[in-house]
Amino acid sequence: MELSNLNIKNGLCISLGANIDSKFGSPLESLITCKPRLEETVKIWINQSQNDKEAIEKSSSDFLWSSIYETLPHGVENYQPNYLNTLLLIKSNNFPKTSIKNAKLLLKELKKLESFFGRQDTPKGQKWLSRCLDLDILWWEDFHFTDRELTLPHPRFMNRNFVITPLSEILNKTQYIKKLNELRWSIT
Repeated sequence: MELSNLNIKNGLCISLGANIDSKFGSPLESLITCKPRLEETVKIWINQSQNDKEAIEKSSSDFLWSSIYETLPHGVENYQPNYLNTLLLIKSNNFPKTSIKNAKLLLKELKKLESFFGRQDTPKGQKWLSRCLDLDILWWEDFHFTDRELTLPHPRFMNRNFVITPLSEILNKTQYIKKLNELRWSIT
């Protein structure tokens, strides 16, 4: 499904999930601790692409967070604790130019953040293991790219309730905010 069919015209979307303790505590504590760190990581990534201070000062980014949802582990055969998931949608007037290089720079920073929280590398041939922090880029603008490290947009995000439910919440919030702003401008 095309992202434009979801009323998503631009932005960067990152999912966060956890179902075991990190060095910062429970999955809930980990997600709460991760939120400002992730925002800072994205801001730094955005600003790295800017050549001058004036462009950085004029840069504007909105960080739209969903609530935290508890979901069943997806695709697992053996018992795992339930996941806590949230979604971050970033709207910015100054994203780096969409490119493989810039997408992989962001992915590298997200992997560093996962490691900082205590996530271990997934053994080869295994997937869907318990995680103290899982960060996935779901899409970035209308950029399409596939290789063994990264596929954008994420090929299965539309089939995951732990993405669709928080995304629906964020989109409803943005529609509500847009209508409030339109009303405010029509009154003044």
